[in-house]
Amino acid sequence: TYRSVVLYGPLAAKAMLRATRALARAGQGFTAPSRQFAAVPQKVVLNYQEKPPPGKINGRYINQPDRGDAVDIAKNYDALMHDGRALSPPATLDSMGFTLDKWPSAIKDFRDDAEVKKVYYEEMRSVVKKASGAKHVFVFDHTIRESGNTNLNAAAGGSAAPVPRVHCDYTDGGAPRRLKSLGKEGIYSLVRGRNLTEAEVEELASKRFAFINVWRSISDEPVYRKPLAVCDEKSVKDDERFLYELIFPDRTGENYSLEFSENHKWYYHPRQTKDEVLVFKVYDKAADGPRFVFHTAFDEPNCPDDAPPRVSIETRTIAFFDEVDVSSFTDTDFDSEHP
Repeated sequence: TYRSVVLYGPLAAKAMLRATRALARAGQGFTAPSRQFAAVPQKVVLNYQEKPPPGKINGRYINQPDRGDAVDIAKNYDALMHDGRALSPPATLDSMGFTLDKWPSAIKDFRDDAEVKKVYYEEMRSVVKKASGAKHVFVFDHTIRESGNTNLNAAAGGSAAPVPRVHCDYTDGGAPRRLKSLGKEGIYSLVRGRNLTEAEVEELASKRFAFINVWRSISDEPVYRKPLAVCDEKSVKDDERFLYELIFPDRTGENYSLEFSENHKWYYHPRQTKDEVLVFKVYDKAADGPRFVFHTAFDEPNCPDDAPPRVSIETRTIAFFDEVDVSSFTDTDFDSEHP
């Protein structure tokens, strides 16, 4: 049970950090002390993409030389950050496009890819089914991020930096293409004992599906540095979204960037622990609810100077809502197109 009290600034945050470390040194294991939340929204700085000048595209080249026609320009804006824990009723995927849930993991080593794919992917299927009501969930990728890194894309077996830029991982056109490309790389069904055919993948694409991410800290201490913020999509206008291209040698991925507005309503969950998961949509084919949840890492104003680094894992899934024969997807390793 969390107790809300007024946040008095960096000294209060430092006191809580010291208490957490004292518990760990005493051998009591990690127990989060009473959280100290902001009584009012905090003023923070968020990094928004700027629209490209005429003749240029918005995006970047990945694993190939830059051809000079892409620009990646962002600008800092002041924004208000709300406490997601204070929402009553709590946010859900249907109401706001994101939700926080308590879901401890049995994983011993999140850097062991084999263990993650065998144990954690199965846990994430259950998480997403509960949060979304999906009948089937396919987990296709994960990335570990550390606040001390500077690289946005992780090499095999490595980690990447948090992404301090407002973005959504998919576009209205890019998400269906990504599903079909994953099908070409191989989506295996244990029930049928083979990869799904292109026709079967087309059937999946013709029905409702959603790309849903799950974000978790994997440190023993709560998140202080570079927490993840999510935006209530109801506060975003359609014409504020614009394209960001990730140009690989063999394909082009598409994100959405977002034009700044003072009307955007941002939330984060202070001091998120490793037993909590933040689940959020990055695409939903259904157009009658939240579809594109913009998100970003940001600097919390009250973060103590000696706070530990953020170490997190994000898992990417596809949720299917209709009865089709995809009940036993195995987990395969795909490269991510996300920044």
